Amino acid sequence: MNRKEPKYIQVKNDLLNRFEDHRYQAGQRLPTEAELMDELSVSRTTVRQAIGELEESGIVRRRHGSGTYFQGFHTPEQVSQGGLIGLINFYFNDYIYPEIIRGIEETISEAGYALALANSRQNIEMEISSVERLIEQGVKGLILEPSRNLQIRNDHPMLSVLDRAQVPVVTTHWGISDTKISTVTIDDIQAGYEATRYLLDRGHREIAIIYKEDVQAGYDRFLGYSRAVREAGLSVETDRVLSYNDQDEMNDVMQGYLLTQRLLRDIRRRPTAVFYFNDNIAVQGYNAINEAGLSIPNDLSVIGFDNWRTADMLAPPLTTFEHPKYNLGKWAAKILLDEMDVGHPNLPMKLVFEPVLVERESVRTL
Repeated sequence: MNRKEPKYIQVKNDLLNRFEDHRYQAGQRLPTEAELMDELSVSRTTVRQAIGELEESGIVRRRHGSGTYFQGFHTPEQVSQGGLIGLINFYFNDYIYPEIIRGIEETISEAGYALALANSRQNIEMEISSVERLIEQGVKGLILEPSRNLQIRNDHPMLSVLDRAQVPVVTTHWGISDTKISTVTIDDIQAGYEATRYLLDRGHREIAIIYKEDVQAGYDRFLGYSRAVREAGLSVETDRVLSYNDQDEMNDVMQGYLLTQRLLRDIRRRPTAVFYFNDNIAVQGYNAINEAGLSIPNDLSVIGFDNWRTADMLAPPLTTFEHPKYNLGKWAAKILLDEMDVGHPNLPMKLVFEPVLVERESVRTL
């Protein structure tokens, strides 16, 4: 740090260096004021001055009760020349979402646009309010991942809001069956089928699944699981199909841990393998399996989905499927930019990524 500069400028420049070194991705939360104070040996006032300047530049954004988030780099000239593109997401500061947002932000930035982020916090009223607010702010297009999206039907209030928006809209992880909206997603039915087929091919017949029931990805992966089990001449056993929803997760975020505990309670009915609908709950499942005194994969094989950054650091490393995080965001942005050029499309685009297996050490052959 340059000791001749005011301390708040030193803190500001330190944070800018972190952003430029890609230590933070667009949408990622910064350390708290107290953590920065301790790390940089400065006062709270100094931290707040530095954050305030970054906020005025549009580089970070403070959200009351949530923290301060890196917005990505965009200049006032970008905003005036290209304009804003809105992104509404129910969970963007962790897991796979920072990488998706990076793909969106880098793609629209190249086209001269800046990204305006809104977090719905899994609340439909807040989600609709965010869409309406971004429209009022003059965004040129919207990228949206609705929460509880399996519940969205023709009479859902979100659809009427989007119809009134008069700007192009592209969705992620939802909308494949909607004839009016472009979407970028994964073939989640095929993903569930291939994950289960992989276990079946290795001799497993007692296969459980833990999934989120009120999102399209979770439900579709369950459908794929069911199809593979039935094709193998087996029954879908209700005590080996465990699910949770948004409300459950709000009550306790450790649903993967809790449901795995339930799954292992009856030794006589214990499965030989578990398909977790994503790696996040698979990590929680690892903890429950280890606490039960069981070994992965000797006692219980495990497969996940998303290839989250911690998947290969688990013991043993997790067999999973690759989620095209950055590319999903990039293509959502590309499709939106194309639709912004021509207005609402007569033929909405559906871009579907196929699941790709990442084979590691968490599954054994019986």
